[in-house]
Amino acid sequence: MKVFQRVMLGGVLAASGLAHAAEGVGPIVVDAKQISVSGNGHKRDFPCNGRHLVVEGSDHVVTTTGTCASAEITGANNTVSVELAPKGKLVVAGTQQKVQWRSAGEPDQDVSGVDNKIQRVK
Repeated sequence: MKVFQRVMLGGVLAASGLAHAAEGVGPIVVDAKQISVSGNGHKRDFPCNGRHLVVEGSDHVVTTTGTCASAEITGANNTVSVELAPKGKLVVAGTQQKVQWRSAGEPDQDVSGVDNKIQRVK
């Protein structure tokens, strides 16, 4: 049964265009409303197209293109580059997060944790 599950997972990843992601452990879910990355060590780029970005876990490197409705980064030692909607929300919690964000406006920010580096870039 485990072999079947692995084959099915590979088929699902291939069908979704995520099969090339050899790095990282844990699920990545991309649907019409959100992009969710969890686990450890994923290094990925995603077109956001108005979706919500959720990054949970540790040691991820996530870069988005296009505008995200919001971004929530939790865990430890994640590196995220995101463009936010002008009235979007940026939530950062955990430790040693590195977040670079862009926006045409001033998104609502909720930042907590230890040693997080949040930087607005142009």
